[in-house]
Amino acid sequence: MVVRLGLGKVTRDVFERCVLPYIPLEGNLELDGSTVKLHGRTVIAHSPSIGVPPEPLGFFAFHYAACNVAVRFGKPKYISTGIYLPLNSTEEELVTIVKSLGSEAIKYGVKIVAGQTATYYGLQIPFVSTTCFGEVVRVSAKPTVGDKVFLVGKVGGEAVWLKRLSLGRNTDNWRNFTSYPAILGLQNVEGVKVMHDVSEGGVKGALAEVLSDIQLGLSFSSENLHYAEDTIELEQDVLRAPTYGTLIVAASHDATDGIFDTCSKLGYQCAELGALLKRTGLRVNGDIVEPNARGHIDELYGIFKK
Repeated sequence: MVVRLGLGKVTRDVFERCVLPYIPLEGNLELDGSTVKLHGRTVIAHSPSIGVPPEPLGFFAFHYAACNVAVRFGKPKYISTGIYLPLNSTEEELVTIVKSLGSEAIKYGVKIVAGQTATYYGLQIPFVSTTCFGEVVRVSAKPTVGDKVFLVGKVGGEAVWLKRLSLGRNTDNWRNFTSYPAILGLQNVEGVKVMHDVSEGGVKGALAEVLSDIQLGLSFSSENLHYAEDTIELEQDVLRAPTYGTLIVAASHDATDGIFDTCSKLGYQCAELGALLKRTGLRVNGDIVEPNARGHIDELYGIFKK
């Protein structure tokens, strides 16, 4: 039997039936919010997730925020999440989102501390908003000229999945679209200075962001990268395509072996792009990269309809 959710916050019995069984709750439920203990420096990151079917939506809701804490050399401990659904959504759809979100939190030892679960007029597709809190495990260092830049993971996999999803061909390979295990492993490699996960704007966009932040430059050949299967289907610049699950790393020269060893043990491919340059900006295959250009594949987020 299909049971539809009412307008606004879900009732306590719906919450206990569709949400609580699937999430790792920190302590007892409290009214309005929760109180937790965080010692030392705290890293906080927030990310929205929208535009994909319910199951991967919960997965991405966890990893978007958790990865952003981890790349700042934080160990994610808590998340606060809001699950907002269109009117007439079903309990089954809610359970699907929560189970996917909760299973990732359980897998990585992260607890849920607060949130909201509700349906509202005006929403056409589910939307999940997640804030992650973590404790700093080490102090980051600023990269300097001569430090090496690496790209962890395969380029273009997320974009291929999105394009196929737009054609009604859904698969579960989205489960591979996270660099979270790699980030946690690389936190322990001495000499790693900066990590940044690739998201909107693709590899070129993410590299441009890093280089702008540290005020240095990089030049590399696209032939050095590892690519996902079937990226030829994209018919666009693959380095501009969504590539969540890949990671940019800047590190001292003597960290190279540790980075490759860690990635290999965790099942990630790794490519060395080159050394940081004194001049600013990014060049790929000799061409200057404009930082704000976007590819049309980005627009496929949101093609999912209920």
